[in-house]
Amino acid sequence: MRLPLCVDLDGTLVRTDLLYETLLAALRRRPWIVLALPFWLLAGRAHLKARLVEAAGDGVDIAALPLTEDLVDYLRSERQAGRRIELVSASDRRAVERVAARVGLFDAVFGSDGDTNLKGPVKARALVERHPEGFVYAGDARADLAVWEHAAGAIPVNAALARRDEVAARAPIEAEFGTPPRLGRALFKALRPHQWAKNALVLLPLLLTRSYELPAVLVAALATIALFSLAASGTYLLNDLLDLSADRTHPSKRDRPLASGALPIPIGLVLSPLLIAVGLAGTLLVDPDVFLALVAYLGLTLAYSFGLKTQPVVDVLTLGSLFTLRLLAGHLLVDGGVPAWLLVFCMAFFTSLALVKRLTEVRGLEERGVVSIPGRGYHAGDGPFVLALGLTAGISSVFIFIIYLVADPLHAVRLADPEWLWVVPAVLGWWVPRVWLLASRGEMHDDPVVFALKDRQSLVLGTIAVLAVLVAG
Repeated sequence: MRLPLCVDLDGTLVRTDLLYETLLAALRRRPWIVLALPFWLLAGRAHLKARLVEAAGDGVDIAALPLTEDLVDYLRSERQAGRRIELVSASDRRAVERVAARVGLFDAVFGSDGDTNLKGPVKARALVERHPEGFVYAGDARADLAVWEHAAGAIPVNAALARRDEVAARAPIEAEFGTPPRLGRALFKALRPHQWAKNALVLLPLLLTRSYELPAVLVAALATIALFSLAASGTYLLNDLLDLSADRTHPSKRDRPLASGALPIPIGLVLSPLLIAVGLAGTLLVDPDVFLALVAYLGLTLAYSFGLKTQPVVDVLTLGSLFTLRLLAGHLLVDGGVPAWLLVFCMAFFTSLALVKRLTEVRGLEERGVVSIPGRGYHAGDGPFVLALGLTAGISSVFIFIIYLVADPLHAVRLADPEWLWVVPAVLGWWVPRVWLLASRGEMHDDPVVFALKDRQSLVLGTIAVLAVLVAG
């Protein structure tokens, strides 16, 4: 008879930590409990976990938690062979039982009880008392080394693979599963550096007014781009933290670092406010008006994350506004700014691109036979409406640009050869319908900005448009 196999939960059976999952769920339901957290922690980590489970209610989507699949397969085969398997976790027992019920492989379940935190040496003593004949333990954390000191066998999982020698020095290794963490790669992906290209909109007012010839203005604009990028990455992390459950049910977003468990939640919780704070402090030094533009951008982003993204049409108008605020930041750096038409053009154009993304998501629902996505306001069958609205917004943006060229005299004063600007609506008049044709066929990446950065035709057309603006100046 093989020795019983005792399995840890956080970072082992699941590629996340239930403490932080319940913390996020509790804060989403009752934000004011943030004031109570220090007092709960003073009463002990076990008490904190118990109170968070009560505050979170059913807010943690247990069914969507990312599992360590190869470990689960091994547990299933061992169970079929008659081996006893137990789930032993430092998370609150009530949450552990819900995970155990989902997996359906455990003969017994143990967890913290509000008074005792079942972790490290405490867990080791409990397992030794329960299994004096010996046991094999599967874990991932440095705290699990204290358990392996008393185990007859070890199964290092995920993060523990990076300290395999330390584990092997304490107990013979029976098997190993998961993947060692690659935090640098995961963090880089979570910051979404490909999205920083959006902040190049700050430069457009400089191009249309030749203000890039002024070194001070150019330096301020480049600093603004960098600071907006840092703050935007902070908001991406925040949005991913708030969207964990919805992302895990999405066919592509489930691979995002936070949703998949590749990036620990605490890193996101620390870096998100830090990056936002750096962006705010930096723009305040660049220009107080740019600082206010970033404040508006962050306020609108928070409103989007906390509710506007669930409202059809309002969500894409919000995304269009976020692009327009980037343009406004550049406008504020230019003496005299740019005409209001440019802001209207930007709003229409980027609202159209946001609707491309929504059409892709709606078509994905239809293909999977799903009615709707949790946390979103669109349903299967909304495709024709989204297509009509998005194509209308995109073509309207082209006409807005043309009206400017015909009716606004300022560009003729500010630019040396303004006729070259006609290249821009010509390019957009080709590119916008092409994007919508691909989206209607289901051949579009779920993010049109990513598509534009990877698509050869888009890159060529974008280069032509930028060169035309430069020559016009």
